[in-house]
Amino acid sequence: MTSASGRVLVVYCHPNPKSFTHAVLEAVCSGLKAAGTSYDVVDLHAEHFDPVLVVDETRRRRDLGTVEETRRHRELVASAQTLVFVYPVWWGGFPAMLKGFIDRVFVSGLTYSFQQRPRDAVFPEGLMRGRAAHFFYTLDSPALVAWLDPGWLSNVFTVFRYCGFSPVKRHYLARLKLTTQAQREEWLAEVKERAEALGRG
Repeated sequence: MTSASGRVLVVYCHPNPKSFTHAVLEAVCSGLKAAGTSYDVVDLHAEHFDPVLVVDETRRRRDLGTVEETRRHRELVASAQTLVFVYPVWWGGFPAMLKGFIDRVFVSGLTYSFQQRPRDAVFPEGLMRGRAAHFFYTLDSPALVAWLDPGWLSNVFTVFRYCGFSPVKRHYLARLKLTTQAQREEWLAEVKERAEALGRG
């Protein structure tokens, strides 16, 4: 695995380039620029990322680290000190394309490894130790439901903590459909501020 170089990788998932989620992406990028931080953006829909993980007699999960189609994505993850995810919550979790990105890119040998662990080990060595993960997302649930969100807690512990990421932080706007334009602009300003802060380290 390539060592992190201090770059930020922004993974964006929304099919509508005129959506509020895209405005969130722009605020994140604006904050990173203000911090003078080097960053890359993966726009999953714009690049028509295929989220379908195929496993059969000739394509095995153990071989995911050698798939040419996702090589660039693995290299971007390997070279990033911080990962930032921008997306809407749909059906209590990640959009399918973002989930597929994790399925296909967060592979053994890159984000985690059982190689040096006992045969009966439940938890791997998290290869993302020292890397941060930040999530900027919107959802229509009330604030209390959003805070207790089991989908979020599942992702934190079964994906990101599992792979060693720390810190893992979320920044969300609840009840999106009921927010005013002023509230949205205020949140976008907060997003930019937080992105600038994480860019400065």
